[in-house]
Amino acid sequence: MKHSIWIPAALGAAILAACGGGGDSSDASAGGPAAALSISGVAATGAAIAGGAVEAKCSSGTGNATSNADGSYTLSVTSGNLPCMLKITPIAGAALYSVATGTGLSATANINPVTQLVVASLGGTDPVAYFAAFDSTAAAAVSVAKITEAVGSVKATLVAAGVDLGTIDVLAGPLTAANAGTSGNAYDQALDALASKLAGSGTTLADLTTTVAATSTTATANTVTVTTASGTPSLPADLLLKSAAANCTALRSGTYRVVHPQAGGNLANQHGKISIDAATLAIVNDDGSPGTWVANGACRYLDDNGLTDIVVSQAGVIVARSIDTATSTFKIVLGFSEQAHTLAELEGSWNTIGMQHAATGSTYYGSAVTGTITATGTLSAASVCENASTWSVATCVAKTSAFPTWRAAADGGFDVVDPDGTVNGRTFAYRAGGGELMMVHVDADGSFEVRTRKRASELPAIGRVNTSWDVFAYANNQLLATPPMSQSTNTVTAIDAASGSFTRLAKTVGGTDERSETVLVNSPRDGYNFRAAATAIAADGSTVNLPEWTNLGLRGMGLNAQTRAGQKRFLFSVQQPS
Repeated sequence: MKHSIWIPAALGAAILAACGGGGDSSDASAGGPAAALSISGVAATGAAIAGGAVEAKCSSGTGNATSNADGSYTLSVTSGNLPCMLKITPIAGAALYSVATGTGLSATANINPVTQLVVASLGGTDPVAYFAAFDSTAAAAVSVAKITEAVGSVKATLVAAGVDLGTIDVLAGPLTAANAGTSGNAYDQALDALASKLAGSGTTLADLTTTVAATSTTATANTVTVTTASGTPSLPADLLLKSAAANCTALRSGTYRVVHPQAGGNLANQHGKISIDAATLAIVNDDGSPGTWVANGACRYLDDNGLTDIVVSQAGVIVARSIDTATSTFKIVLGFSEQAHTLAELEGSWNTIGMQHAATGSTYYGSAVTGTITATGTLSAASVCENASTWSVATCVAKTSAFPTWRAAADGGFDVVDPDGTVNGRTFAYRAGGGELMMVHVDADGSFEVRTRKRASELPAIGRVNTSWDVFAYANNQLLATPPMSQSTNTVTAIDAASGSFTRLAKTVGGTDERSETVLVNSPRDGYNFRAAATAIAADGSTVNLPEWTNLGLRGMGLNAQTRAGQKRFLFSVQQPS
């Protein structure tokens, strides 16, 4: 959730002037020497940064200074024009960054870990690179709106972790840094709290900075293509500052959305929330009942009864084979940290894969749809790829009937509204630390699908090893996850660029069924992978029947989803930590 921030009226007017309304700070019209822009502030990490080398790079001009014992500094920039980027290099430790805005001949810019996060959010990139490349062109892109958004986003991330900066003007507000004989003010104490959260969560400021940059609106502004987002699974910034489980850095404390598709019931039965205390593994279920997870290996858990099997991807996505004690049957559950998103973030083209309820009977079948969502929540185009009898997802038909629309739901996520006004589905979105967004959708009848942005996949590197937990659901017995969770591993041994395929050695973990198999990339469409049905000779000499499957990787989530036509199964495959 974005929180409002306070920016003094004078600062807002100064920023606005710096973005086109201000003039040159030199006094050339009077024929005298060029006037100097003066920038001052306080540099601190909680304690004052004394003796640090301060540098300024402005829209025009540069300047240098050394911080004093109390962290204060003042520097001059001859013929300087705001805005400016600031950098301090301490005697020991990594550099920190900030931004000075306004107009005229003076500005204030504190430099500390919070301002560094603001710069990361503002630039949507590593502050080191942003500072190095900062020039008049970059300066022209600094606006009131972007500064406001960056500060608000950082404050929201920190308050979610228990570091509340309130109405503090983090860029130019009063900062008294703790030093010999002097206690810090409220701003300085917030910096201490941030340092404590970083230490307690095992997260470095560098890691948090990288994640804030990757998930900022600057980095993800082009929602249609999103070429800057990373496919490496990682946690979002709001989770990085929360306590982690002893056996899994990817499991953090917080409130999680859970989607548990099941046949029958109603929409409310298909999703809920749980609260997790990662340090103690205490759980509060969405019905208020308490529980406890028990560690069962790295990022793997059992519940109180020892029957529900739970795993966590490196992006913090939870997949479970959960027992329904009322019926003694197992079902798939998908969980992810609760986040707030806007319809505008959903804009673009998406690939989906899932299971749909058949028009007659109680069975389900595989489905893969590619569609485009507008910024106002309408589906403008869709290619539906499914066949209820053969489970084929290779043949697609353009959807011609009326499209559903998305709208924000009062209790989170998005209601999916049919053309007749009926709400029959709910969609949730989750952004991982690399900036990638996924959606999870469920209907009242238990139909569900996962979505990732449409893009062509690259061939993997030779030697890539992937080991995963695999959770199956059957179609013909109403989505039940009957087989126990299994583990598989594969190693890429060759690639064929001409055919867009790769060969891998795959096997069950601990088994003797290792065999060679070929996977087609971007088949049957961009973003999907396909393996044809085949037989192979395993390392133990046995014959292995390889079922046909169509796979969709959920980029940045450490998670794949797959349909198996011949077996009429659906699979979630969760990458294990390396």
